[in-house]
Amino acid sequence: MHWIAPRPANMHLALQNAETIHRLVEQGEFLLKTFHEEHQKDPAGLETEFARGELIGWRATLHTLYRDYAEDIVKRVIARTHLTIPVSEVPCGAIHAH
Repeated sequence: MHWIAPRPANMHLALQNAETIHRLVEQGEFLLKTFHEEHQKDPAGLETEFARGELIGWRATLHTLYRDYAEDIVKRVIARTHLTIPVSEVPCGAIHAH
């Protein structure tokens, strides 16, 4: 009889999750920097509002996927960029009516 060693599934998932988190942080950095660049050019401009919407969408998606841990990802982005997240009118984690 041949024995096949079980794969370390938990370890693989943890590594995959770490890579996913890393990519989400990178994406958040890009979106936050883009927002601040556009805001500096024209605080009330269309591109600024578009960038704000992209950032708000990213953050809302984090809350949908990671719930209580979403703000840990946001905090990493803030720490790495030293920039502030713009205030949104819809609180993160809010239920939206369709």
